[in-house]
Amino acid sequence: MALGTEKVEEAVRALFPQARIARMDRDTTGPKGALVGLLKGLRERTIDILVGTQMVAKGHDFPDITLVGIVCADLSLSFPDFRAAEQTFQLLAQVAGRAGRGERPGRVILQTYTPDHFSIRTARDQDYDSFYRHEIEFREALGYPPVTRMVQLRIAGRDPRRTRATAEKLGAACRALLAAETGFARMIHVMGPAEAALSRIAGHYRWQILLKSPRSGPLQRFVRRLLADGPRGVGDRQVRVGVDVDPLFLM
Repeated sequence: MALGTEKVEEAVRALFPQARIARMDRDTTGPKGALVGLLKGLRERTIDILVGTQMVAKGHDFPDITLVGIVCADLSLSFPDFRAAEQTFQLLAQVAGRAGRGERPGRVILQTYTPDHFSIRTARDQDYDSFYRHEIEFREALGYPPVTRMVQLRIAGRDPRRTRATAEKLGAACRALLAAETGFARMIHVMGPAEAALSRIAGHYRWQILLKSPRSGPLQRFVRRLLADGPRGVGDRQVRVGVDVDPLFLM
């Protein structure tokens, strides 16, 4: 489904031809002073309908907004990230909080293909405790943070073959270290290498390896040992290897 903010704005203008409509996204807020102008328009009621991306949810306080509509509210649930449900709940709860902040009550409409998903239901009900109970059960069952610690090894380079080769060599080095050290084998779980969901950014091809452990100490020692050893045969000056402890971005 191709529903960018421009398409949504076009549809809204067709439905409400008399309304004063503005759009808040990267394109419209790029010029200096543009964002301030949009916020001023909302505050002074010269804008009737605002169409925007996630940035409309970020802490703005407009008492006169009484209706919020969220298109494709479940889109982020399909992201290949163990925090997808958490991020969906957080965003929906934030956006819903923009409505009814003044004396008049607010209303929120969610458009979703998965209305029974717990993150959608709990966000609708603003039920933080219920969301936590569902989500922590999932994290515990699969061993994801916060019940474990995680390190992401990021491999990026301009040549796709060399980048993949480096990722595969680094993955082999991880498993060789696990085989050589029984202490690591009991505490460290290696996932990957795998091509990143966003496989190319700014001309760089991207791969990743995820390391999990119940405790941070063994994980830190494993990474230090891995990088101190070279590892032999992995080094390629055309490919960068980065380490992200407790990563927030897995795409």
